[in-house]
Amino acid sequence: MKMIELEKTISFSRGMGLAVCMLIGTGILALPGLALDAGTVHEAILGWFLIAIAAVPLIAICSRLGLRFPSTAGLAGYSEEAVGPWGGYAVSYLVGGSFFFGLPAVALIGSEYMGQLFQLSGVETALFAVLLVTLMFLSNLAGMKVISMINYAALAVLLLLISLLIAFNLNFLGSGLEIASEAVNGGGKLDLNNIWRVAALLFWAFLGWENLSFSLGEIKDPEKNVPRLYWLSFVLVTSIYLVLALISAGASASGTTLEGAAGLSSLVFFAPGGDLLIWLMVIVIAANACSWNFTASRLLYAGGRTGIFPEIFGKLSAGNIPVYSLVGLYILSIILICGSDLLKIPVSAMMLLVNQNFVFLYAFIIIAYWKTETGWQKWIFSVFSLLSLSFLISGFTWKVTYPIFLIGLGYFRYLRSINKVPVSRTPVPRVPASGSSESRNPVSGK
Repeated sequence: MKMIELEKTISFSRGMGLAVCMLIGTGILALPGLALDAGTVHEAILGWFLIAIAAVPLIAICSRLGLRFPSTAGLAGYSEEAVGPWGGYAVSYLVGGSFFFGLPAVALIGSEYMGQLFQLSGVETALFAVLLVTLMFLSNLAGMKVISMINYAALAVLLLLISLLIAFNLNFLGSGLEIASEAVNGGGKLDLNNIWRVAALLFWAFLGWENLSFSLGEIKDPEKNVPRLYWLSFVLVTSIYLVLALISAGASASGTTLEGAAGLSSLVFFAPGGDLLIWLMVIVIAANACSWNFTASRLLYAGGRTGIFPEIFGKLSAGNIPVYSLVGLYILSIILICGSDLLKIPVSAMMLLVNQNFVFLYAFIIIAYWKTETGWQKWIFSVFSLLSLSFLISGFTWKVTYPIFLIGLGYFRYLRSINKVPVSRTPVPRVPASGSSESRNPVSGK
């Protein structure tokens, strides 16, 4: 019996809405304050510049692989190209382990903004985070059309919000540029450990382009739209991040308190309707949560189809929705939100945990790119990407045991799976990406 496939329903405009909301919602609202919490204004600016530069070769590699292998297998497919069939298992568990902490982290950031507005207690903040994950669960159950409408609305709100924040805080931009000039020239108080910590935390700002790979199997006309999605979203998102980072640094230097995940809430009160703007911020974060949940459910769906995760996650409802994946993510998110409140785990710790996992993920992506690409470009992008990853991984120390454990778990799961498959099984031949009209895993036999 032929398995039901996800349809190609994502146009370029829908893809841009999904990509931008996936990338910019939580990061743009949380990272400026968290960066200032982790270092001085000079260290924060240097961290922003370093991570933006480091992201360029990584985006180039993701764009190229996305074009060559447009599939819901996403990163799992890339990793199989890199190290063989076990790579799909290892990376799927690595990404899954990231989403498990990333989804509740997004909800907690939104709840911190509400806590600023209504002076909520810790328990009340956690309950609001549970409400946010409930909304993202219900919206994903409603299907792609509903998610697209949410993303379009959130994108419009986000552009309005950013415009107001920039317009009414331009007086801080000049101070921010002066701080940036001093930092680049070695001025100000600089500590290399703090700069690393800021950059490692800000890596969150550039998570999402690789997650978009799980949706590429549903994008129309991938040869044309995949590169456009990656590069246009990168330019737009990076520009917005840097402008707000400069404004935040300038405001902080002038005495405005901006530290913490809800730090930008201090800037909104320089604009008219400050309380309303915080509500708009929460709307954007909710849309961001929906986008993360969308890609996470596609990861579980793809893994369920190939046997990486339990088979039940690979089933679709009558409405072509991976319901079982969404239910599993919803339950786990609630458990982790409650656990973070009980154990007093800060949002930044959860974000760093996700970031280090993606450093390891990019290593698989770079290997896949190296093995499948030809020409001089692969030398430039691969070398610079490896240098970027080496810098980011240098300060995580013992925490790297988590991604190493996930990779090992995936490898163990792969060994268990091959013991159940007859040796004589005939592999499924690869179908060229340019001629395919359905979602697939790009590796033969998967």
